[in-house]
Amino acid sequence: MVAGLMLEVILESPGLPDDPRSRRRLLKSRLTASLVAHLAGRITLDRFRTLMHRLQHWFPLYYPLMPAAAKPPAEKQTCPPESAGVAAGSPGLVRLDLLKEWLEKAGGEILPRRPQRKIQPDRLQEFLRRAQGGWFRVLELAQHFDIDRKTAWEYVQKLQHAGLLLHNGGRSAAVRYRLADRFLKVRLTALESLLARTLSSLPRSQAERLAAWLAGTYGEPFWEEQWPEKLADRQEKIIASLIAAAVLEVVCRSEGQRMLRLHRQWLNE
Repeated sequence: MVAGLMLEVILESPGLPDDPRSRRRLLKSRLTASLVAHLAGRITLDRFRTLMHRLQHWFPLYYPLMPAAAKPPAEKQTCPPESAGVAAGSPGLVRLDLLKEWLEKAGGEILPRRPQRKIQPDRLQEFLRRAQGGWFRVLELAQHFDIDRKTAWEYVQKLQHAGLLLHNGGRSAAVRYRLADRFLKVRLTALESLLARTLSSLPRSQAERLAAWLAGTYGEPFWEEQWPEKLADRQEKIIASLIAAAVLEVVCRSEGQRMLRLHRQWLNE
């Protein structure tokens, strides 16, 4: 469907820009508009949002196959055929096998064993999986398990002491927790620390969000055009700094674009 719509958009778009990046952006914009026109009122809003999210991964795969991609002559394709950017449907940042094993063993000494218990290992695993290594408040845990805040806090303290959770160092309302790095596919804490030093001109919150975004690629390659829009104005400078700091590496170049990926030293393997 995406390939067919893309070809339709190209045939209806004479006089495309010569600049490869401008041409890609214009076609993606018109493809989005075409999807809205074809699907408005035919699918639910949630399904449409899911489709648009997947479009970000499909576009780099289909674009080089389209006629417009070869006009004007572009630099030689050097990327391996199987590289199409971060894959849709990736299993996520959490190492579920390690988390499940921990909850079945060490977690069994901490979590209640009553038959009607609300905090069960599989439900806690699902809560942490959905968090994807992100920070959460005690209140969110309490609401998820329908328990009072004091009880939730007591369990969080035990889980932190046992090494499952990390504390953000905040106080009072700023306190947050997340899954410890060894249960993630990326060394997120170290990555956050390096980005804060390397990108000192950025507000710390933006550096943390960028670290989370990079961690969410799980070491899979991605195209420059997939870079977070909120940092697009500093994209070239940030990418250059991260390559110099061995955070990112260039996989290949094609159509004036670089395919990048998180350096393997940041992965938990």
